[in-house]
Amino acid sequence: MGNTSPLAIRKEGGRLFTALGAPVYRLVHPLTVGSERLGVSMCEMAPGDEVRRHSHDYEEAYYVVEGTGVMTLEGEGEIRLEPDLAVYVPPGRVHGQRNDGDRPLRILCSLSPPPVEGDPPRFAEDAG
Repeated sequence: MGNTSPLAIRKEGGRLFTALGAPVYRLVHPLTVGSERLGVSMCEMAPGDEVRRHSHDYEEAYYVVEGTGVMTLEGEGEIRLEPDLAVYVPPGRVHGQRNDGDRPLRILCSLSPPPVEGDPPRFAEDAG
């Protein structure tokens, strides 16, 4: 029996965002379920994929669902990503990650407020 609620969404129904270097599926978002102050996304990284170092003005929390990798977080250095680890990213902090394992790295991301569609993050290498 399928779910027909407009407030329930599968990954395939999310808004695909690729500007970071790995696919991010925006699931809970103003343009998917009408959220106002919360965004939830799934980042899926193949072995060797890298998310460009970037920053933004909203809070973000990562939860590693599966796989391994390395995250760089301004002020903290490198953080080893592994299943069941949560990482808080304060607003304005430069961060990025790399899948250094041999399996997919899946990270559930919560953001508040949700990112504005069409408003790209600030990439660290662009901040001359």
